Amino acid sequence: MNDRRPKENKSNKLRAPIIIFIVFWAIAIVLWQTKGNIFYLLNFGYIGTAVGLGIGLYILLPRKKKPSGRRFAQLLVGVYMLGFLGLLKKENMQLEGFFFYLLTGFFAGSVIHYLVAKIAGPILFGRGFCGWACWTAMVLDLLPHKRNLNGRIAAIWEKVRYVHFAVSLGLVLILWFLFG
Repeated sequence: MNDRRPKENKSNKLRAPIIIFIVFWAIAIVLWQTKGNIFYLLNFGYIGTAVGLGIGLYILLPRKKKPSGRRFAQLLVGVYMLGFLGLLKKENMQLEGFFFYLLTGFFAGSVIHYLVAKIAGPILFGRGFCGWACWTAMVLDLLPHKRNLNGRIAAIWEKVRYVHFAVSLGLVLILWFLFG
């Protein structure tokens, strides 16, 4: 039986990662030129390159090797976010850091991270954003147990994230208003 579907050439397959690469670099250049800070050029350029390369590898690799493309992108972004920004630059990328910077009016790395990764990324790309560019997902993917062997976690444990959010916000507000 003949397959009459036209074969897609590699340039058409690579359209999405090339667009992602170009969009991130365009954002990088515009922010660099308007804000005058080279950090924007390096930050968005690097992340766009890492995600573009990872998606390109995912597309080009054979079926069994496809997860390697995603893990490659996660590794590049994760090492940058956790290693460079977190450890070397001492940027607080946690939720509490986001609240502190937001209250002080300081537009730092965690504010950019939360706006892009937690708000704009999921709106534009759905859950796929965390699968490709989230350092937390990278760390969790490196853990030996990928699935809960007993099925879903009990409903009470699923609410822990909301308690964590409330405690984090409450702690920051208490420190902010009591200690200035």
